[in-house]
This record gives sequence, structure tokens and C-alpha cells, in this order.
Amino acid sequence: MVEQLMAFALTCVVVVLVPGPDFALVLKNAPRGPGSAATTAIGIMVGNTILALLAVLGVTALLGASEILGNAIRIAGAAYLLYLGTRALLEAFGRPRSQATTSEPKFWFRADSPFVQGMVSNLLNPKVAVFYLSLFPQFNLAPLPPLGQHALMAGIFLLTALIWYVVLVHALKKISTALARPRVNRIITGGSGTVLAGVGATILTKSLASA
Repeated sequence: MVEQLMAFALTCVVVVLVPGPDFALVLKNAPRGPGSAATTAIGIMVGNTILALLAVLGVTALLGASEILGNAIRIAGAAYLLYLGTRALLEAFGRPRSQATTSEPKFWFRADSPFVQGMVSNLLNPKVAVFYLSLFPQFNLAPLPPLGQHALMAGIFLLTALIWYVVLVHALKKISTALARPRVNRIITGGSGTVLAGVGATILTKSLASA
């Protein structure tokens, strides 16, 4: 069991550290202020927690068993990433932005807030769903019952992700002055927007082709 736990923990580290849409989204919002990066990360962790609970309860597996529903979720997630990426590109290379545009949102639950963006992006992120569906069954943590195994693995994954985002947000806070410079702001926003739009377009194309 100890060897299986260590192998799973290492897998979690690799999955969390590999850059993906969530990482790009945190970078996209970072130039708006350190608080925006933090609230984006909190939204991502809320999404992670919801998915972890669904996985423990077996709901994620049921969703994965339905090809139509699974494909619909992938299409919705891809469309949302494409939307976020397009907005970021327009923000980076469009008309000059006012101070009001670049300031941090005051309300977490507005549709365009970093918190909502992080949560929705994570909930619709195919990488996270695939992680729960494909990797959980690969590890055997007997003598724990299946429910206990899934709960423990979900907890390890959430803890790994939490540590990573704390480190990331802290690092971004250290360079917040540099991120606020217009040129750096445009480069980061444009680069992360390109990644988000590219990932969204790729997933959307593949999902529509297999629909």
C-alpha cells in the first residue's frame, strides 16, 4: 500500500505541474493584481474539490460512461476556454485599456470574475475528469475499501494542487510590479490567451468530429 501511495502521489505531482488551461488562466489574470491570481486559484481549487467529491461518490464515472454526455461536457469546456482565450487576446491586442479595465474585480461571483473563471474552467477541464476516470482505478490501496481508497486519493490530489497554487500565487505576488507594466501585461495576457484559445479550439474540433 505504501508503494502504491508513493506512486500515486508522484503521479499527482506530475499532473499538477504540467501546464494546462488552469495554469494559463492564472497567468492571464495575474497582471490584474495578485488578488486576481489568488482568487483564480481559489476558484480552481473549488472546482477541483467538487470534482473530487463527485469522483468519490462515483458520479464522475457515471458521466464518463455516457459518451453523449461526456462529449457534451468536453464541447462546453472547449467553448469556454475558447471564449476566455479570445477575450484575453482582444484585451492584449485591442484598444488601449483603461485603469478600470485592468483593476481587480470587486465581486467574486460576477460572471467575469477570476473566481468564477477558475471554477468553471476547472469543472469543464477534460484533463481533470480524465485524471479521476483513468488513474484512480490503476492504484490499489487495499485493505482500504473502494470508497476509502478514492477518498484518500482525492485528498492527496487536492493537497498537491493546493500546495502548487500557494507556491504559484506567492511567486506571482513577488513579481507583481513587473506584471503591472503595460508591455509585460500584454505579453502575458496575449500568450496565455493564445494557449487558452488554442487548447479550446483543439478540443472543440476533436469533440465535434467524434460527435
